[in-house]
Amino acid sequence: MNDNPYFAPGIPEDDRLDHIVRATALEGHVKALAIRTTEVVRKAASVHETSSAATAALGRFITGSLLLADNMKNPDDSQTTILRCDGPIGGMTCVCDANCNAKAYANVPDVETSYIRPGKINVAEAVGKGTLTVIRDIGLREPYVGSVELVSGEIAEDFTYYLAASEQTPSVVALGVLMEGGEVKHAGGMMIQLMPGATEEDISYIEERVNGGFPEITFLLEEGFSPAKILDLFIGNRDLVYLSGRPAAFKCNCSREKMSEGLAALGKSDLEELIASGETIQTECHFCGAKYRFEPDELKALL
Repeated sequence: MNDNPYFAPGIPEDDRLDHIVRATALEGHVKALAIRTTEVVRKAASVHETSSAATAALGRFITGSLLLADNMKNPDDSQTTILRCDGPIGGMTCVCDANCNAKAYANVPDVETSYIRPGKINVAEAVGKGTLTVIRDIGLREPYVGSVELVSGEIAEDFTYYLAASEQTPSVVALGVLMEGGEVKHAGGMMIQLMPGATEEDISYIEERVNGGFPEITFLLEEGFSPAKILDLFIGNRDLVYLSGRPAAFKCNCSREKMSEGLAALGKSDLEELIASGETIQTECHFCGAKYRFEPDELKALL
């Protein structure tokens, strides 16, 4: 028996590593998730060479996407979140699997960085107005698709609104990316959801916790809080039960075979035109930057 009060099966032995933790509270009327994504966001920033503003926006977007994707159960399930916007970042796309892996990119990775106050990047300015779309492929005949207008461009509020408007789940989403010297120091998030059967007392209690000046996620990570400890601080030990955890990672599943399939989908005439040029074709994965080269003879085989 583990005597660690913050233990849940699946949490890494070193809780400073990126991972998600799941819990319930208030007699099961509340679902609570918290996640550390520091290395996930660092990897995304490194792969795409993002500016500080783009890193903060993309990091929040990836973190929120992973929190939303946590309810996927089957190994082949996937979730794609797409943010289309008129701000300088131009939009973002993130794909998550059922194992807390994510891959993502920003349309424009080098966005000028402005600040709301010292140390607080103005993410809303980078994002602007637009829409948030969630596509879940969970083995049904058709994928589930939900979409809402952005309410602030701050990402967390937009995920909160999506959950309420598109999935009818009252939720609280908090996301944060702390930059220092152009590098990611901390990143993470929390999602609290009211489940069916929640009472007015439950709702009032969660509202009080939200409106009571709960610290920013990155401040808590800076202070040494793990995701489990963040949930404990927010819930205040009201029947909090940790269920499970799982490591989180930035991971792309692209391959030469998948790139071949993409080229084959161009159609016969387009392939013949590429072959006739006699040149080597190089493709690049939007998510991880991996490059794949195809010689004319390989293109002929695709015909």
